[in-house]
Amino acid sequence: MKRIITADQVRAADRDCIENEPITSIDLMERAAVAFVGVFVSLVPLEYSIHIVCGSGNNGGDGLAVARLLEGRGYQVKISLIQFSDQLSSNCQANLNRIVSDVKRVDKVDDLAIQEDVVVDAIFGSGLSRPVKGFTADVIDKINNATAKIISIDLPSGLFSETIDFSGAIICADHTIAFQRPKLSFLIPESGAYVGEFTIVDIGLGEEFIASQSSNYFLLDEGDVQALLPKRKKFQHKGDFGRVQVFSGSFGKMGAAFLCGKAVLRVGAGLLTLHIPKCGYEIIQSSLPEAMVTVDLHDNEICSGQVLDNTDVVCAGPGLGTSKPTVDWFKKLLKGTVKPMVLDADALNMLSMHPELMDEVPEGSVITPHVGEFTRLFGSSVNGLERIEKLKSVAISRNWVIVLKGAHSAIGLPSGDVIFNTTGNAGMATAGSGDVLAGVITGLLAQGLSSEGAALAGVFLHGKAGDLAEKRVGKMSLMASDLLNELPEAITNATQRSFILKNPNFKKP
Repeated sequence: MKRIITADQVRAADRDCIENEPITSIDLMERAAVAFVGVFVSLVPLEYSIHIVCGSGNNGGDGLAVARLLEGRGYQVKISLIQFSDQLSSNCQANLNRIVSDVKRVDKVDDLAIQEDVVVDAIFGSGLSRPVKGFTADVIDKINNATAKIISIDLPSGLFSETIDFSGAIICADHTIAFQRPKLSFLIPESGAYVGEFTIVDIGLGEEFIASQSSNYFLLDEGDVQALLPKRKKFQHKGDFGRVQVFSGSFGKMGAAFLCGKAVLRVGAGLLTLHIPKCGYEIIQSSLPEAMVTVDLHDNEICSGQVLDNTDVVCAGPGLGTSKPTVDWFKKLLKGTVKPMVLDADALNMLSMHPELMDEVPEGSVITPHVGEFTRLFGSSVNGLERIEKLKSVAISRNWVIVLKGAHSAIGLPSGDVIFNTTGNAGMATAGSGDVLAGVITGLLAQGLSSEGAALAGVFLHGKAGDLAEKRVGKMSLMASDLLNELPEAITNATQRSFILKNPNFKKP
């Protein structure tokens, strides 16, 4: 897994690269600009007009280098240099000296006219030490209020890399093209909203040096998942791939049982038993004939049923409801189960209603709350960063694996590490998507993956199925059943898109 590091650690990686590759600082900046342009040209047609707004530091130097390269590609480029400092960084000055076209120096906001199709934001980078106020804030506001699309270099100006502070002006980018690693703030809902879509480009910083830096935050990528997925041998049989029991469904919510159960089988679990209320028997038997079914004593909800002999993994929660008979049964289920479980949806709601039951959840279990469920379980958080810290703390203290669902779902491990997912899209914010995820994780756990491995691989494959579904039906039309249809391809095809884009023009000597 790729380690997420702080802005200070990235600067240290820059210095390491300069000293040990070796390479000059200005040439490293040029390498970054070439990588940026490689992505930019795939996003912006040549006929679009470009306005590059530069600051006086190294981010401004990046912008000036990008301007020169885009002009060389035939783009119509306008350059503005924001005069918030009389002193340019050495690399910014060096790239200014290489510009042959006009550079408009802007020292009052009325002098900045934005009529182009695309603005490239190169005002501030990760070296920003305080919120943006005054003249430069007015510049940022003017850019945000223009009709142009905004593409930021490395980091939207005014946004901090690993802290949350919205007291100053911040660029609202449509797309951010960042170098080597995403900033932690990209992955937090409140600050990530300023980033837009983002692409990470490799600029040749030393991966060994980055790996040596201290951090509890990581990115999950396709290589990690490929190493986790079970390999099938020729003479194995269904009993070798795990026996799963899912407690799911209630009157009006039998779809949750279907989605979860089919996901269990789609990812390769050998045997599935669904325990459901009587009202769902015909539904499940006809829609999911591959599953074995046991029915509850109650017609419309689950209030009885116990773990079958030889069951490897139990999943509970999707569509259960939270009536008193169901809560009473759930208490007994927890007390009688010693193996790790997968708990989702109403199982989590029942835990939040009866916090004392958390002590009964087996160690090594996987819970899959969205932000609302997480808050009900563990209390409110001031912001996303505080929520991630709480995620770490609970995962350690309870010895659970916690999947905090959302854009870039965060998986908290008992080790204290947090791994952010790199697949998925906004179309997956739809009814039943979480039921599918619970089934995917359960099915992988049944095949011998650890709780950590099942959660990591499950979240990645679930998101990958969502990316494949988006390609076929779009974000707006995506349904949970589309995820089930795309899971086979998600499993066999490593990834739809590469999270880290390689710079084809970069080769180390």
